[in-house]
Amino acid sequence: MQRTNRRLIMLSCFLFLAVAVTPRILAVPITYTLTGYVTAHGGGTGPAPNTVQFSWTVNADTSSITNPSPGMFQVPAITNTLTLVGDKTTGIENVTVYLNTSTGTVTFGNIPGGGIGLTSSSLTTWNLASPIGALNGPNIVVDGTITESSDNMITLSGVASPGNNPSPSFQAALSVPTITGVSNAASNNAQALPNGGIAQGAIFVLFGIDLGPATFSFAPAAFQTTTLSGTTVAVTPTNGTSVNVPLYYTSFGQVAALLPSNIPTGAATITANYGGQTSPAAPITVVANNLGLFTVNSAGNGPGIVTNLNYSFVTASKAANCGAPLTGCGAANPGDVLVLWGTGLGPVNGSDTAGAGLGVNMPNIPLKLWLGGVEATVSYQGRSGCCVGEDQIIFTVPDNVPTGCAVPLLVQIDNQVSNGVLVPVANGSRNCTPTNPALATENVEQLALSGQQGGFGDITLEPGGTGNPDAARFQFGKIVSYNAGTQPFFVSFLDDLAPGTCGVYNNLLSITDLLATGTNADAGSSFTIAGPNGTLTEPLGFSQLNSNGTFLVPGAFSISGAGGADIGAFKVDVTIPSFPTLTAPSVSNPPSSITRSNGLTVAWTGGSANAIAQIGLSGATDSSGLTGAQVVCQVPSSAGTFTIPAYALSALPAGNFGFFSFSPFTPEVPFSASGLIFSQVQTYLPNVGFSVTLK
Repeated sequence: MQRTNRRLIMLSCFLFLAVAVTPRILAVPITYTLTGYVTAHGGGTGPAPNTVQFSWTVNADTSSITNPSPGMFQVPAITNTLTLVGDKTTGIENVTVYLNTSTGTVTFGNIPGGGIGLTSSSLTTWNLASPIGALNGPNIVVDGTITESSDNMITLSGVASPGNNPSPSFQAALSVPTITGVSNAASNNAQALPNGGIAQGAIFVLFGIDLGPATFSFAPAAFQTTTLSGTTVAVTPTNGTSVNVPLYYTSFGQVAALLPSNIPTGAATITANYGGQTSPAAPITVVANNLGLFTVNSAGNGPGIVTNLNYSFVTASKAANCGAPLTGCGAANPGDVLVLWGTGLGPVNGSDTAGAGLGVNMPNIPLKLWLGGVEATVSYQGRSGCCVGEDQIIFTVPDNVPTGCAVPLLVQIDNQVSNGVLVPVANGSRNCTPTNPALATENVEQLALSGQQGGFGDITLEPGGTGNPDAARFQFGKIVSYNAGTQPFFVSFLDDLAPGTCGVYNNLLSITDLLATGTNADAGSSFTIAGPNGTLTEPLGFSQLNSNGTFLVPGAFSISGAGGADIGAFKVDVTIPSFPTLTAPSVSNPPSSITRSNGLTVAWTGGSANAIAQIGLSGATDSSGLTGAQVVCQVPSSAGTFTIPAYALSALPAGNFGFFSFSPFTPEVPFSASGLIFSQVQTYLPNVGFSVTLK
């Protein structure tokens, strides 16, 4: 389940109003098949040599090879070989292939046990220039004769084979384009989720293999062509006519396209064609409305793309250059009129590519916008005035909205909700106050704005409770860079949810990606935990303290470290509070099912007044648990009860793979040491949960 967003992960993004999807860097896989025969002796003075035919196939990572057009596969100067790892059962393994773009030859080396087609050789050369010309076709098969030259090199040319043996062949085949996923370009929601359909008129993205060229190719004008750098994408409705859709960009692993507004709703298939080869069809569901919200990290989670009316960003703090478009102008305040950006609001009347519907309100769409669980007034919902496929929602920040640097926002259309995003909200200031006390104490947002590099530390204590093991985790790293333009959003990634709110996450991962690059930091190799029941010394990373939960009991603790080369010595005092007890729903007698449309009321007793009750409900699409969604709510423990709203639960897939969890935690405690710019200690109190069917 989602706890809080802490880890620093490097990723790349497009910041504003393009197709905000993280490029996925994938190597180009090419299948090489070498077919021939080997003359083998039984050894000693045994029988005459036998000719054994073989077929040796390997998949190679050819990311170091480019394919200019026209021309052959070209190997960069620093890398002039490609090693193909074969199978020992063929007698051929770890063959080094030399590609020579000047002579048009491919040379095979390191072939143990003799040559290809002859009893012995140290190298074999296959001439690719004469039989096939440039090595840049999608499917290349070469047949040839083996002859031996005076210098014991073997050259393959012609078509016949001595002794009427089979002609050897070498095939280098680019994989057929394969679609591995289709999603709304803003939300990245999986098709299997309730909000995974592609709306008429929406921008969507194909993920896969061999969909286009090795590097990104963008159309001169977005969505004005159906063919781009050899790539086409076709959508075929059930019992309908296949339509080539407009494209924005194409690449090896990712293509962005627009689903025309006149594509019928219902089941459909989608194919990609590149280099004359068409992928197998992938299923999609076309719906009338399914809004995805653009996010800063281009992954569909974390801070959303929200602007003021002058197109300046809503950010955690106000930048010095605030005012111009795309500058950071601080947190939202009650009464502000803001613009939310997305795609998938619904179809337009007329041609999408010709600009039909741009700037036209769509008041008949039953849309609700929830900010921190409070419904906001919407004054416009329709296409942007500038850009095909991009939608705007203009809304007013409610007076009673919760404040914090990570206030969740959702858009609901009927029983579907968008991906959940975060918005910084303050009252009377343009600098939000983090819910996480460590972020507020150390003024991390100002450090990020200034590009401050340095260490960070994250220490967690995990009491197991009666009969369960206690555990601790010590993690230290350092920020070495920030992705350009993302610093104003940094604290919103790190902060806890605003108190009394629920976040919706359209995946089952435990973290939200950040916008900085981090590396390991040396803070020492061992650390000391002292408490009511003695002292323990624990290593860096995760460690189980015992098997029965008798060390991390409620009471006062101190944690210390001697420091290392990057981070100095530290000591911090923390208090583990008493543990709250879940009373409803019952863990000992859990419900067999939960109806999402009814919401879910949760109650608990006891525990510390300053603890946070974290309530989670997740749903997977199947038993693998790889695809699903989760709703996470963080509520002050003193509340004693909370109801998860029905609109949030509608993001979860129905089925038998639901899971409820109650996992309280304590507010973060900062600590200081030389080399640190951010640090915290947090206690995750004993959690309980049960599996449940979601209806």
